Amino acid sequence: MPRTAPQQDLSRMTYLSARSLHPAAPWSPLPRHGGQEAETISIGLLRHHTKNALQRILAEVSKVRGLEETRDGHRVMAELERRVMLSAALSNALFGLTHAPGGMEDRLRSVCEATVELMADPDQILRLEVVVEGECPAALRGTVLRAAHEMVGNAVKHGMHARLLGHIRIRLTSDAAWTGLAVEDDGWGYAGARDGGEGLGLLRALAALHEGTTTLQRIQDGTRATMDLPHGPQPLPMG
Repeated sequence: MPRTAPQQDLSRMTYLSARSLHPAAPWSPLPRHGGQEAETISIGLLRHHTKNALQRILAEVSKVRGLEETRDGHRVMAELERRVMLSAALSNALFGLTHAPGGMEDRLRSVCEATVELMADPDQILRLEVVVEGECPAALRGTVLRAAHEMVGNAVKHGMHARLLGHIRIRLTSDAAWTGLAVEDDGWGYAGARDGGEGLGLLRALAALHEGTTTLQRIQDGTRATMDLPHGPQPLPMG
C-alpha cells in the first residue's frame, strides 16, 4: 500500500478508513444492556481522550515555523492527520462504537487492513492475506478482533521494521469446540523480550478471559503468533 503523494488518496485506503476519517463524524455507542453500557461508555471516553491527545500533538507540530510551506512539511502534516483519524476509526471497528457490526470476515479484514495502514511506513508495500474458515461464536468475536489487531500491529512494528516489502497472513478457523487465530509474517523474526513484553501480556490476558492460550514463536520465514480459544459448554437442544 504505497502512499507517496503529498496529499491523502482515499482511493487507496480501506473501506473502513475511507468511510470513517471525516473529523466531524459523531461517536454514538450501540445499545447495550446492564454492565455493558458502562463498559462501552468507558471505552468511548478512552477513545475520545486518546484522539484529543493525538490531535493536540498534531497542533503542536503544526506550529513549527515554515513546516507547511514546503512539500515535505505538508506531506508530514497530512500523514499525521490521516493517522490520527484512522486511529479513531480503528477504535470504532474494534469495539463497535459507531457502526452496526457486519460479518466476521469483513470485520476482521477491516481491522487488519486499518492496523497495517496505521502502523506501516508510507513507502512500505505490505501484502495482507485473510482467511476465515467456520463460524466464530459471537461471544468470542470481540476478543478475536482485539487479538488480531495486536498481532498484526506487532508484525508491522517488529517483523516489518525497515523492510520495503512484506507479507502478513491472518487465518481464523472455528470448529465445533475451538476457535483459532494465527498471524504469520515473513519479516525479520521475533527478537524481543523473553516474556514477549507488554503486547504478549495483553494477548495472554485476552485469551485468559475464555480459558484459552496464546503463543509467539519464530519460524523459518519470520514470526507466528497464535491464540486458541475453547467454545465452552454448548447449550443442550430443547425438547
